[in-house]
Parts: sequence; C-alpha cells; structure tokens
Amino acid sequence: ERSSSQDPLRVLLVDDHAGVRDMLRKMLHERAYLQVVGEAADGIDAIAQARLLRPDVILMDIVMPHMDGVEATERIRAELPEIQVFALSMQARSETAHAIEHAGAAGYFVKGLDTQRLLDRLLTLRTSRAGSLL
Repeated sequence: ERSSSQDPLRVLLVDDHAGVRDMLRKMLHERAYLQVVGEAADGIDAIAQARLLRPDVILMDIVMPHMDGVEATERIRAELPEIQVFALSMQARSETAHAIEHAGAAGYFVKGLDTQRLLDRLLTLRTSRAGSLL
C-alpha cells in the first residue's frame, strides 16, 4: 500500500516528559498533514513503537532514562532506515554535529525555539515524499 500526497505524515513522539509529549501532540494535531500515531517515554519503548507502528518520522528527545535518544536513533536507523528521526533537545545545538546526528538523525531542533522550523521541515518531508511516489 503506497502513501499518497493526501496521507498525513505519521509521527511517533518520544520524550520522557508527558507534558512535552502532550504539547507536541496538540501542536501537531492542529495540522492536517501530520498524524501522531504513538508515543514513547524512553529509547527502549521508542524502538518497540517504531517496529510496531512503522511511523514516517520520529521526534526523538535526546536525554531520557533507560536508553537515550542517541542509542535509540542508532538502533532504529540500522533496523528501519526508512524512518526519519528528528532530534528534540532543550540544549541549543553547538557548531559541531551532535552525537544524535552521527547516529542518523536527519535534523536537530530545540524544544520551543525551533517549533516553526520543525513544522516547516515536516511539511517539506511530506511534500517530497508525496512527490517521489508519483
């Protein structure tokens, strides 16, 4: 079953703070081109949810208990390379690439600060994905 340009981008939210997931879910829910298909509170759960749900995109917190976002990203990208991972962090990105980008994340966004940039990137991803299937 192929995705069409009408299909929303399927997103998995991964953050150890329920409040952050809640805020992200509400923000994404307002946009018809995005659909939150699941949530996870740590890297171990993120891998399980990624296998189960096969989302298009994972918004991955970096610092989490049990398994951090860097290791989870590395494992998910190795096993499910079709899933794009975008890192979410409270920390501003330094000039050098972050460890999570070396692990395979396609982008790095600061929570609250880069919201519009993140939404623009998701819209671009959905549009390009739709175009590549025509």
